[in-house]
Amino acid sequence: MSLGESGDRIVTTRRLATKLLPALALLAAVSLPTAAATPPAQIDHILLGIDDLDRGMKAFEEATGVKPVVGGKHPRGTHNALASLGDGTYVEIIAVQKGVTPPDDFTGLAQLHTLTPIGWAVSSKDSAQLRSRLEAAGMAVTESSPGSRTTPAGKTLSWQTFGLKDNFEEAPFFIVWSAQTAHPSTTSPGGCKLQQWRIAGPHRKNLEQLRSALELRVDVADAKITSMRLALACPKGAVTF
Repeated sequence: MSLGESGDRIVTTRRLATKLLPALALLAAVSLPTAAATPPAQIDHILLGIDDLDRGMKAFEEATGVKPVVGGKHPRGTHNALASLGDGTYVEIIAVQKGVTPPDDFTGLAQLHTLTPIGWAVSSKDSAQLRSRLEAAGMAVTESSPGSRTTPAGKTLSWQTFGLKDNFEEAPFFIVWSAQTAHPSTTSPGGCKLQQWRIAGPHRKNLEQLRSALELRVDVADAKITSMRLALACPKGAVTF
């Protein structure tokens, strides 16, 4: 190749680069779509209380078309049955074991003759991040406490829980499952999906603060008396507790 031919190619390349520069700059300025960020926390499970676990399981199956699975017994004297809502969330039907004195915070179960929402739990895979977000939002938290239950198959499920120091009736508790524990939403019967979790009560501002800090999927409203409403889409159609 002659020097003249080489020089001509260099000039041509420079001219093409000059023409392409504006287009390349425009492409660089357009940001590519990114995957949605994972929320820092989510609704882990919703508790439906009742005075008798067997009757509660039967009532849930008749209403939804999904038969809950017996979860096991808690050392504190309660026992439960579970149904998955998918996406890391499940329903926990909870009652006091027969012949056992109920723990102080579950004494009201004896008065519940139908499945009634009584509480909820929020989970995160990162305990430190969860606590940090709450505290950054001005919500002090308690120390963590260990918990566990044994399934009918003999497996032990374990977790850590904590709550808000300035607790209120509508507030959730917070749970971080052991890395060795399979999440109940993955091992319980499926078929139902969460449509709405709604809480009304006198602490709406606190709930909105919590919802915002953790990006939770929960609807809140003002009310003089606390009430909770769970709406599901199930094989038998729409179901509300």
